[in-house]
Order: sequence, then C-alpha cells, then structure tokens
Amino acid sequence: MLWGYDGWFWASVLLGTLSFLVCVFQALRGRAPSDLTQGSVLLQEVFLLVYGLGSIVMLFVGPEAAGSVLEYWGYLLTALIIPAGTFIWSLVERSSWSNWVLAATGPTIIVMVYRMNFIWYYQ
Repeated sequence: MLWGYDGWFWASVLLGTLSFLVCVFQALRGRAPSDLTQGSVLLQEVFLLVYGLGSIVMLFVGPEAAGSVLEYWGYLLTALIIPAGTFIWSLVERSSWSNWVLAATGPTIIVMVYRMNFIWYYQ
C-alpha cells in the first residue's frame, strides 16, 4: 500500500484519469463518441470486473473487511453499472455531449474505488 491506498486504488486513478482526459479532449474537439472514448470506458468496466474477482479472493485469503461487507458490495455493484450505463448512453446519443457523459465515468469510478478501499481497510 502506498500512502494508505492499495494497488487497486492507484490503478483506478490511472485508468480513470486517462479516460477522463481522452473523453474531455474529444468533447472539446466537438467529436462524437468513438472507439477511443468508448473503449476507455469499457476498459474501466473490465478493470471493475477484475476488481470484483479480486474482492472475492480477498474475502477468503486477504485481510478481513473493517467496515460493512454489504456496503462494500453495494458500492462495487453500483460502480459496475456506471461505465455500462454511460457506454449505452453514448451508443444512443451520438453527439459530442456523450463524450462529456463518458468523461464523468473516470472521476466517479476513482471516488467509488476510494470509498471501497476505505470501507475495506479503515472503517
């Protein structure tokens, strides 16, 4: 853990920030959603699926959760819905505004993973 946060959190910061920057850049250019912007959000979804599998493993071989496991899984399920929802939005609404919606995914996932980290280790 680096500064009290695990590798999962720092991976979410990296992926979320890169996705945010890509989507904002494309939105400022007035572009419609593309493979680049949608792919960056799908990459976050894949990350969260792997995160979920890692969470299942941690239930059995990792440190015991300090906070409510039910709350933790609620955050994880909500976090899994966000990239999927914004991706579907970008398929339906093909304007540059969809890139702004896609851009919101990155910071949101960072906050969700931060909160899950806090629930697991510190609450």
